[in-house]
Amino acid sequence: MSEVDKLNEYVVAPGETILELLEVNCMTQLDLANKTGINKKTINEIINGKAPITTATALKLEYVFNIPASFWNNLESSYREALEREKDVKSIIEDEKYLINIPYTEMAKRNWDYIEKTRNPYEKVVNLRKFFSVASLGFDTELKQKLAFRKSKNEKFSYDSLYCWLRYGEIQSNKDVYPKFNIEKLKEKVNEIRKLANKSFLEQYEIIKNILKECGVALIFEPHLPNTYVNGVSYKLTCDKAIIMLSDRGKKDDILWFTLFHEIAHLIKHSKKEVFIDLEDTESNNIESEADDFAKNILIPDSIYNKFIKNNTCYDDNILKKFSEENNISTGIIVGRLQKDKIIGWNEFNNLITRL
Repeated sequence: MSEVDKLNEYVVAPGETILELLEVNCMTQLDLANKTGINKKTINEIINGKAPITTATALKLEYVFNIPASFWNNLESSYREALEREKDVKSIIEDEKYLINIPYTEMAKRNWDYIEKTRNPYEKVVNLRKFFSVASLGFDTELKQKLAFRKSKNEKFSYDSLYCWLRYGEIQSNKDVYPKFNIEKLKEKVNEIRKLANKSFLEQYEIIKNILKECGVALIFEPHLPNTYVNGVSYKLTCDKAIIMLSDRGKKDDILWFTLFHEIAHLIKHSKKEVFIDLEDTESNNIESEADDFAKNILIPDSIYNKFIKNNTCYDDNILKKFSEENNISTGIIVGRLQKDKIIGWNEFNNLITRL
């Protein structure tokens, strides 16, 4: 039985009750018209569900049948709601077409809010509407509009999957109360966060999260969804609150640290309205280069880094560990930067990198 058929089983027009009462009382529709002062055509339309029972009509029916007006009002209200619910059921079925691009199974596996495990397309749509806080999956939200222009070179890239991942971050950030976003305080806290980079990011995650919270920034770490290819995202949720989301893309600790400071740079230096998405294949531009430079220099200032590579023509574990200890930074971060700059190969010193 379809969802519409199930609903129709419980949809009873108030007119059917009136018709039953007319039969019980041996009355005709004309009799009722004469007793209530309502013309016969309107009585017929009420009985056939074409015209509603108004409050005035309910009061008149109370006198004729000795049944409270509240009964008739509730009956009418329930009927009209059922009619609208029938329309909604049809729109839910129509929305099932959007499921094809949404990684619902993976979202359910992670026990995300509202996303209950089910194979029923109808139930999936209902859950997703609650997840996105929309009356239809086809509606454009502000976040969806901001993402509309984002593209990836990867053929498998899924805009819908990315949208789901970002919405998860919004929901999580709304579970806590934050002070007003403060750029100046965020600038002040950057070095405090940097001092924590001598350990793995996930070890320091809760500490960093609390530091950023003081600045009005929600920090959310959530493994990437299939076909998102995203390392991090930063944007203003509201004029008073910002968010940074980080994924496990690459499965390397040094990527997390770099992405964190990259996204902090966007919040400090760039547009307060744009959504900055650090995709795996993000094209280089002035804004991204500026954020990259900020992250590199916070982690390892160019002056120290350039001196280090100038004084070393070859590297071993001891040299890298000594540099890391002297600069209060994890070995993986210096290895990652040397690999990125092609000073060492991608397969060298990976034993010094923390894997997620």
